[in-house]
Amino acid sequence: MKRLLVAGVAMRGDGYPNAVNTVRLLRRNGQWDVRDHADWLPDETRLWQLVRGRLLPRLSLMLRLGAGGFVQAVGLCATFKRGDVAYLPYPAPLTLWWLSMIPARWRPYCMADAYVSLWDSMFRDRGNGNSKGVLSRVVRFFEGRALRAADLVLVDTEANKRQMISDFSLSPGQVRSLPLAIDEQLFLGPPVAARTGALRVLFVGTLVPLHGVEVVLAASDKLASIEGIEILLVGDGQQGGLVEDFISKGAPANFRWVREWRSMSSIAREIEAADICLGVFGGAGKASRVLPFKLYYALAAGKAVVTQADYALPADRPPLPAIFLTSAGNDDAAEELVRVIMALAADADARSTLGAEARIYFERQLSAEVIEREWRDILDRVGE
Repeated sequence: MKRLLVAGVAMRGDGYPNAVNTVRLLRRNGQWDVRDHADWLPDETRLWQLVRGRLLPRLSLMLRLGAGGFVQAVGLCATFKRGDVAYLPYPAPLTLWWLSMIPARWRPYCMADAYVSLWDSMFRDRGNGNSKGVLSRVVRFFEGRALRAADLVLVDTEANKRQMISDFSLSPGQVRSLPLAIDEQLFLGPPVAARTGALRVLFVGTLVPLHGVEVVLAASDKLASIEGIEILLVGDGQQGGLVEDFISKGAPANFRWVREWRSMSSIAREIEAADICLGVFGGAGKASRVLPFKLYYALAAGKAVVTQADYALPADRPPLPAIFLTSAGNDDAAEELVRVIMALAADADARSTLGAEARIYFERQLSAEVIEREWRDILDRVGE
């Protein structure tokens, strides 16, 4: 039986569900002896805390991550035996950096969960300082060297695969895209009976630029006078100030913002109660290279999805069953979103059909069963 060693400093919690759920899936498969030695960080840990907030907590987290990666690298080298495979959850570069100091032929065979790039998220996506400045170049060098030490780098979409190869000079055969793992049982209940009352439009997000919350706010403003439609925004983050300004200037009565952090079970209940789930509207860049967790949730729950037309998928997946916005500009996109919402509000059959297609798509293309097949293929190839 092949030993699969889980190692490294690892993120978990509702904000980073992929690795925990991946390990759970691997453990339930009797073909692999899964041994979890990872240093799982507290659920409330967020990597953006490294660049925002008070200096002392930031330094403390930085030391925790750096020292934890070193200890995990040493422990993995001491535990690893010939024929083993190591899985390093996100953020794998924290441990891979130390492993990169070891000559390749003596390193453990490592599969790194890169998910999305640390450098991309910290600098190019969130705009924390100059993306070409000294700190940015240091982080990019750090992540590139670390990832090049991995035998296989796992990412979430083909677009992110191409970006990783370009940003960090990885070889194409070194990177593979596969679906993210979620706790799908929270969302795969029986279809909910048609709701009565106002049509509920749900937007869940961390309010970073890729989500395009300004498009949702502009559309909400245009829908202020439309009876029978309510818009619920759940989440907070870097662009929370945009929502604050929107509310302070007199948000429409049919708009509600739930700002506090919600548990995954609570998010699942909100999705269950929604008629339409909104995706991302951030335009080009990172927004076009991801398939965010909230779309996994909405698809699994069998909901009508509206998102931007420029999006990405894992390898060999057909297009999403969704309604896509083709406009790139904020004003045009908001107008288009209003038209789509009003059309779906008037057509319950269309919403029902979209929802049924969404559930089927998730089960066939993104589910735990599919992910297990992907891992079986990966580990079989390692054996060869």
